[in-house]
Amino acid sequence: MNNWRKNTSLFLAVVFFIMLGIVQPVGAASSTKTVQAYQGVTIIYNGQQLTDTTPSYIIDGTTYIPLRMLMSNFGKGVEWNGTNKQVIISDATSGSITGSASQQIVALQNQIDQLQQTIATLDSRVSTLKGDSSDDASLSDIKSDLNDYFEDAGDDYFDDDGIDTTISLSGDEDDLVYTITLDFYYADDYDDLKDIGETDLKALMSAVKSKIASLADDTDYEDADITGKLVDEDESGYYVKYNGSSYTYSWDDDISLSDIRSTLNDYFEDAGDDYFGDDGITASISLSGDEDDLAYTIKLDFSYADYYSDLTEVSTTDLKDLILAVKSRINSEIDGTYYEDADITGRIYDNDDSDYYVIYDGSSYTFSWN
Repeated sequence: MNNWRKNTSLFLAVVFFIMLGIVQPVGAASSTKTVQAYQGVTIIYNGQQLTDTTPSYIIDGTTYIPLRMLMSNFGKGVEWNGTNKQVIISDATSGSITGSASQQIVALQNQIDQLQQTIATLDSRVSTLKGDSSDDASLSDIKSDLNDYFEDAGDDYFDDDGIDTTISLSGDEDDLVYTITLDFYYADDYDDLKDIGETDLKALMSAVKSKIASLADDTDYEDADITGKLVDEDESGYYVKYNGSSYTYSWDDDISLSDIRSTLNDYFEDAGDDYFGDDGITASISLSGDEDDLAYTIKLDFSYADYYSDLTEVSTTDLKDLILAVKSRINSEIDGTYYEDADITGRIYDNDDSDYYVIYDGSSYTFSWN
């Protein structure tokens, strides 16, 4: 209630001040009054001084402020209705706001614009950083970093700076495969890959794998299995393969064939069930040969079979499927190795009756019981 009275008094005082400026000294003596007015009143609004062409006064202890100045700073419109002797106050439109309020609005809008620009810049930066870690860019970057990092691998790992090293990388988020190619054309101490010690070759391949794992961290490839191969630029028959846990050297034929045999037996461990629908049939595979010819033998044991007594009871179609599957797997294993150009033939026989067999010459089949 007190605040209302104070505001009413101030409002009436302001109106009175306006009326003093309007009423002419000419007229009835009762409509005029001589007063003492004191200037020098300073109006502070939100820490800023308000100014106007019409000064403020103190008359008889009451402060009189120009109404138009006051209202404009509060976002109000003021009109004088001379006919009715009325001061009309209304909410100002956005276009009529002046003075300090208008300046503050402009300042705030400028701040908003600057903040929006900053946000847009940061959003663009985030998008760029995300794009830098995309699949294609990541593989390309990893490959580039590998070649830069191992640029002096010939000197660092073999003490021969004449050996040139290049590294390629392929794969996806599940599997990454690297290939290290060594060029001995300008080598000082080595003629080919076989001349380098196995320990040094392993050290280089292990270092490349570790570097790939480091570069792939926090990318889509961070959980990929990493395998690799090291080859002689001028002699593709000389290579080292790394399957993720062990190394195979192409010039050690027995070891290489042994690894392929082991892989075949692991892969076809459930051949009885997979190809004949009888998990009681066990299969074992052997492999022999050289870089020109490879021959595999599949031995089937029916001792614990559920549905078959011997090889002759198995359909010829199912037998052909198994024979071709083994050949296909061998081709996959020897790709890029010393044996990759070898002709492949095979044979399947009954473990308990060697007279029952199928011979595959690379293109046709011969069944002993037909």
